[in-house]
Amino acid sequence: MFLRDPVLACKCIFGPCTPYQFRLEGPGRWKGARAAIMTQWDRTLQPLKTRPLGAEVEVKGSSLGFLKFLVAFVGLFVLLLSFCMQ
Repeated sequence: MFLRDPVLACKCIFGPCTPYQFRLEGPGRWKGARAAIMTQWDRTLQPLKTRPLGAEVEVKGSSLGFLKFLVAFVGLFVLLLSFCMQ
């Protein structure tokens, strides 16, 4: 398979294991197996795209607030840890 179709071979080896791979060769061979393997990620991700986000979407909140919370949490953790080690 590496010599005939290297792209398909890489998708079969490094991609997810699917039943279509069994239909590439043998008595139950299916002509559409290659196309199904090549487009399996498109068909997997399509249901997750329920609504397109426009350019007007803005992020609410601030990463600075999260950073302050994180520093306070780590500070309290270090303080508590040093208190318990005494």
